[in-house]
Amino acid sequence: MSRIVPNLPARAAIWLLIALLGGLTPAALAAEDGKGRRPYRVLVLHSFSHGVFRTDGLSRGITEQFNKSPRPIQEIVEYLDVSILEKSPEYGAYLDGKRDSIRALIASEPPDAILLTDWKAKDFWVQNYQTFGPDLPVVFCGVGDSLPDDLRVLKRVTCVLERPGFSEAMLEASRLFPEAGKVLVVGDKGLHSQTVREMLHKDLSNLSPRLAVEYLDDMEISAIEKRLSQLGPDWVVYVVGRPEQNGKVMLQSEASPRISAASPVPVFITWASWMGYGPVGGKIIVPEEQGKAAAKLVLDMLDAGSSSGVPPRIEANGRFMFDHNALVRFNIDETRLPLGSMVINRPVSILDSYRHLVWTYVAIMVLLAATCGILALHVASRRRLQNKLGEQVNFVGSLMEAMPTPVFYKGVDGKYLGCNPAFEDFMGMTREQLIGHTVYDLYPEPEADIYKAKDDALFAAGPVQIYEYEKVTPSGPRQIRFHKALYHGADGKTAGLVGVIADITDLRRAERELENTRNYLQAIIDSSPSAMLCMDTEGRITHANARARSSCVLAPGRDSAFNLPCVGDLSAQVRASISEGKLVSMPRRISQEGGRTKVEDVIIYPLASLGLSEAVVRIDDVSEQHRLQEVLIQSEKMMSVGGLAAGMAHEINNPLGGVMQSAQVIANRLRPELEVNRRAAELAGCSMDHVASYLRLREIYPLLENLRDSAKRAAGIVSNMLEFSRRSTSAWLPADLNDIVEKSLSLCQQDYNFSKHYDFKKINIVKELDPDSPFVPCSPSQIQQVLFNLMRNAAQAMSQGQTPEPVLVLRTRVEGDWAVIEVEDNGPGMEESVRRKVFEPFFTTKSPGLGTGLGLSVSYFIVRENHRGEFDVVSAPGEGARFILRLPLHPKKERR
Repeated sequence: MSRIVPNLPARAAIWLLIALLGGLTPAALAAEDGKGRRPYRVLVLHSFSHGVFRTDGLSRGITEQFNKSPRPIQEIVEYLDVSILEKSPEYGAYLDGKRDSIRALIASEPPDAILLTDWKAKDFWVQNYQTFGPDLPVVFCGVGDSLPDDLRVLKRVTCVLERPGFSEAMLEASRLFPEAGKVLVVGDKGLHSQTVREMLHKDLSNLSPRLAVEYLDDMEISAIEKRLSQLGPDWVVYVVGRPEQNGKVMLQSEASPRISAASPVPVFITWASWMGYGPVGGKIIVPEEQGKAAAKLVLDMLDAGSSSGVPPRIEANGRFMFDHNALVRFNIDETRLPLGSMVINRPVSILDSYRHLVWTYVAIMVLLAATCGILALHVASRRRLQNKLGEQVNFVGSLMEAMPTPVFYKGVDGKYLGCNPAFEDFMGMTREQLIGHTVYDLYPEPEADIYKAKDDALFAAGPVQIYEYEKVTPSGPRQIRFHKALYHGADGKTAGLVGVIADITDLRRAERELENTRNYLQAIIDSSPSAMLCMDTEGRITHANARARSSCVLAPGRDSAFNLPCVGDLSAQVRASISEGKLVSMPRRISQEGGRTKVEDVIIYPLASLGLSEAVVRIDDVSEQHRLQEVLIQSEKMMSVGGLAAGMAHEINNPLGGVMQSAQVIANRLRPELEVNRRAAELAGCSMDHVASYLRLREIYPLLENLRDSAKRAAGIVSNMLEFSRRSTSAWLPADLNDIVEKSLSLCQQDYNFSKHYDFKKINIVKELDPDSPFVPCSPSQIQQVLFNLMRNAAQAMSQGQTPEPVLVLRTRVEGDWAVIEVEDNGPGMEESVRRKVFEPFFTTKSPGLGTGLGLSVSYFIVRENHRGEFDVVSAPGEGARFILRLPLHPKKERR
């Protein structure tokens, strides 16, 4: 037996009725929205026949729950009719036909889910699931306390199990009838499910020794009636299954009144189909509620897409139900029943007879009372709102009156509707002169056109508008900022605009001054010759001046600036300065940059006065100061050497004077014309003529002359050394450049050093001295020092370059206002990279130990800084070198 439940038209009729009564609810709208989708197909397979109390109850609950689904459900119902045909010999063939019909139904259009009710449908599906479809999701609805083991073979299965309240029913029976200490259980053998039978025995065994339990094994109705007639007042009867009559299972409606009539003691039951025929009642399983729970589980499984996400449910939805007639029979007051118990067959009262009319009247009265209450609340609310609105209007009016900022508001037609006193003062008009007028009535047309265009733009785009305008006033131009916004009426439409005017002239002036101050301070910082950085404890650079940005460039995307390319890792020093609040001076750093020596001082000090966790890193380039210090040290050394040379010259002058004087005396005493010499010769026994002849023959006179010349030459050398070693005076005197060149050359010619592998006397000296060279104001000793360095460097270069015929050319001339000295050699010359660095301190091309790299640097300083002259070099590889000194003939600036 099968049927298809078309629940869609019924649902549509229900929603139509709800819509007619008061409009669709959101849930209804959701349900109607589900109509556009394909209905779910659910095959419901009942164990018992249509007309059986439990089966009909389950079916009603299932259908009712499916009707609540937002998505349409097509319910296909099949019955196995076990209650009618179970003992028929043809029942097997009936089941085979049922299997074929269900298989054909599934093959034509597979259902989305299977709902099995009670044990026979379960067994039937487990036996044939491979034929029907092993992957179909299954929900089992039955009695028990766990998923049956035979269902576990299915891939996708869950269940809703109703657990009968056997022990609860008997405990309630013992409470209502405290004199009863024994229970007679009838119909135990009629239970189809062994699981339910085991639950019954287990629950009742837990009541011992409070209740003694006896199971009546005989299922024949006559035997049951006989045993019931023998029971005493200390018994109660618990019917759990249907008895038989002549080997055929009786209907509940037939068995229930016979058992109740035969029993002198109260009869309790579990199944709702027994109610109303004589039993007292009990904890009754209501099939409608279990059907709803099963249908709900099917919907949950379909929504989840898998039965694995929907666990089995064990429910106890039974309720206590009692029969009024049986309660009266056994003198049980309804007040003793459990709270929430349902009593049937109670006598009908007037209220019950006219319940609909009475409740309709009550509902109308309640509705009228509620309407009156709502109206009263509405009136009170309106009064409160009116009072509150009046307060708000007064507050807004007072606020506008007290605001020092001009405020106005207009209608959509552009006419002023109101303003505050500040706006009156701003406009120089009274409120009466403003209200009802447009901008064209109050401003010149060009200015009014601007205001009108701005208002139109606000009405078109809304909701807020901000702009600035320079307004000409008697006191001068003023920078005005307008803030405008739309306001709406009660109907939600735009009613006008409200505007606030702010005179920001002073603000703009302050901003410009602040910006100028910031730029001024930034210019001061950027003008600093020192690189200055602000860094926090994480190494982030928060500020830097121009020198720092150019000399300490960070790589893009760098996380930390501690390891600066210009100074290295400063993390420890920066953190120490910030934490201790002290200045940190780092050791002087000397590095090479672009082929030149770079010397820097790094000082770190915290920004403690501002409360910032930052420190300032100041990097000073002290390369020039360092060079000057080195030059000063070298000059001091040279002064010490000069002093030593002066002392030695003085010591040499004494014996040298004796030699020259003795030579002169010898020459005088050998002169034959002197009478004194002749007398001395005669006393010695010889004549002066013979002595003179001897001296001429032995070339004594040339030797004496050579001795005198050598002594004079040695005296000149000592004189030059003394002049070279003297400290230059601050007062300059005009000096002969040719004389300075000669003296410098004379000093160099005495300079011979085997360790330096050069001999100045082997160099061919070419003098191209201008005889008309004027006297030049200078320090002769300093210029002599410069020329000495140049000549010695040229000699060393030609010696190291193994120049075959070394030549040194010395020139003097006049070019305009300059006196020029050139020192040129034909040595190996210099690369361009070397030529650019020859005047830098400590730069030398000589081997280690042969030069300090300060000679040309000191010379450059003497010419450029002391004499305000020019010093240059022209050279190329293999073409020698030519150093050019230019000294001003008429110095215009004071010496440093």
